[in-house]
Amino acid sequence: MSMERVVAIVSSLSKGRWLVSEEAALDELQLLGFGNAAETVVELSSGVRQRRVDPVSGIEHASLSSLYGEPTSIFFFVASAPEPASASTTGAYEELVAGLSEELGSPERVWVEQPSPLRWRTGELDVGVQLFDRRDTSVVMVWVEHRTRSQTAENSAR
Repeated sequence: MSMERVVAIVSSLSKGRWLVSEEAALDELQLLGFGNAAETVVELSSGVRQRRVDPVSGIEHASLSSLYGEPTSIFFFVASAPEPASASTTGAYEELVAGLSEELGSPERVWVEQPSPLRWRTGELDVGVQLFDRRDTSVVMVWVEHRTRSQTAENSAR
């Protein structure tokens, strides 16, 4: 999948129409080309649910999380390679960061001493991108989350 397409998906999600309800989130994802995999819902803790969503072609995994029926986050993987430090995955990450920076402004580092993940704050939402370079793979993850709801879900899981 082109990183331009990923930027367009993230840009649409950053407008927040999907935050109304799980149904609204699934409708928004469907408009963006994702499918619904309703049978793959996991209750992570009291009120916190994660639903696997059939990804758009070129995306390997997509998931929608919610707290008591209110969407908290959407995340998906947009590039991967079976080896660490893959030039194609690193290139996809850099292209995505450049595209999101053009769309959303300058990112901030989540952890000052680490170059990844990067985050953009857009109103009540955070958009993030992380490059995972593991011993055996290389993966780029993208997320859009409602800051307050996600924090509440995380606290309820403790």
